[in-house]
Amino acid sequence: MLLLCAASVFAQPRAAADAWVAGAVLFPHGLATNALQPDAFAGLGAEHLAEQLKVRWQPATPPTQPRLTIHYSTDFPGHWRARDWRTLPLTQRGKVWEATLPVEELDVPLVYFVSDGSPTPALLSSMRVVSPRLAGMEKPSRVFWPFLDGFEEGVTGWALASAPTTTPQLKTSPGAHDGNAALSVPLPAGQRSVTVSTTRVRGWHYSLQLATGLRVWLRAPGGSGRARFTLHANAGTTNAITAISTVEAVLEDKWRKVDLSFSSFPNLPVVGTDLFSIEFIGEGPREFLVDDLRLLGRWKLPGD
Repeated sequence: MLLLCAASVFAQPRAAADAWVAGAVLFPHGLATNALQPDAFAGLGAEHLAEQLKVRWQPATPPTQPRLTIHYSTDFPGHWRARDWRTLPLTQRGKVWEATLPVEELDVPLVYFVSDGSPTPALLSSMRVVSPRLAGMEKPSRVFWPFLDGFEEGVTGWALASAPTTTPQLKTSPGAHDGNAALSVPLPAGQRSVTVSTTRVRGWHYSLQLATGLRVWLRAPGGSGRARFTLHANAGTTNAITAISTVEAVLEDKWRKVDLSFSSFPNLPVVGTDLFSIEFIGEGPREFLVDDLRLLGRWKLPGD
């Protein structure tokens, strides 16, 4: 009996290292699913080459557009309404287009797809998911870095929550705590609060990297205000859970460091975290600044 049980275990098919994502998905805002061209991207795939995770595509016919972009997010399939999407250009090498995906954690898969540079709607591939460890990687391609965002590359990954159409859009400000840019969050005239959210904080930061909380720097240029903080698990779904931190920050016209332990968010299943929100409270019109969002834990960064 033991031999039969063991044989049945070893007979189970091994999960594919790289495969098309099954089931319903949701593409990032602004990319329409009616532009899917699965046949055109049939040769798309990822593989482990020279200690790197490469996505490669050899089209049957040359693309009509010279710009191809890969969209990728590091997390298990799901969390479609709150995935942390990043982009990279694909480079043409002979007949093959390729890009190198950064891998910081071997046991967290990467979901990816390709879009071309045609006018909206861009042509899209279906989504694929690759497991770095199953693909043969024995070590990450780069050291995990707990610094999540400093806005040097813009405001991608951040959005105003339930903002009226008249609310100014997010932008960067040169008045940074560190570096050249901070996030500027506008509070229009006649409003008492504004909320900004980001997908940068993920549950696997807690479960696999053992993060203990978050640190963020905030400022209220030319005045004062308050900030409240919320973590969301399974955001935008019927299983959504939110938890407001017991920490509330009083802001003024100088940078303030705010540390938020995950334990300050009551009854939150941290492993499901996919969205972090900051609500700014004050008298509009005015702006609030955000900079240097990072994880707290076993890491020591410059300035600590």
